[in-house]
Amino acid sequence: MKNLVLCISALLLTLAVKAQNPWELGAEYMRPMGKGYKSNIAGVRYENYPGKLSFNVGITYHFSPRDSYGGFRGYGIYAGLRNSFGNNEKGNNPFVGLRVLFAFENFEGKTSLGSLMFTPIGEAGYHFVFGKHIFTTPSIGYGYQIKITKEYNSRNDDVGGRIIPGLSAGYIFNVLD
Repeated sequence: MKNLVLCISALLLTLAVKAQNPWELGAEYMRPMGKGYKSNIAGVRYENYPGKLSFNVGITYHFSPRDSYGGFRGYGIYAGLRNSFGNNEKGNNPFVGLRVLFAFENFEGKTSLGSLMFTPIGEAGYHFVFGKHIFTTPSIGYGYQIKITKEYNSRNDDVGGRIIPGLSAGYIFNVLD
């Protein structure tokens, strides 16, 4: 797992060094909710936006809330695209986007093998910029979680539709003045 984190960190750093356009590095929190299902997702994200279309990738940690029926934890990665609708090139624009999340989730009381989950997500939100370098992005999304593995390491209600509110914040690098 350490090698995976190190490789992804090196990739993100390489992307950032090569970027001639503004790029962001920050933290993100999402709270997927569905019928009989609640989760917490916290992670680190990178986003590069050469124009109105941006590309983002992230590493996530998944964990169950205290009030959930069964406990679980796991890790994931995602990649996605966002399209801005505003004319402000320095931020403060509404956006819509698509993202694909792959997650390994391990549920308490089951085997030690993680279940591989795939979740395509559509999202909409607003990108706020404070000063020149600080951003925050509230968003709301809808995703459908699909279990890829055939093992029975998760509950039946882990598959299905999800409403996914989220919030990310961080620092903008390479701002063109």
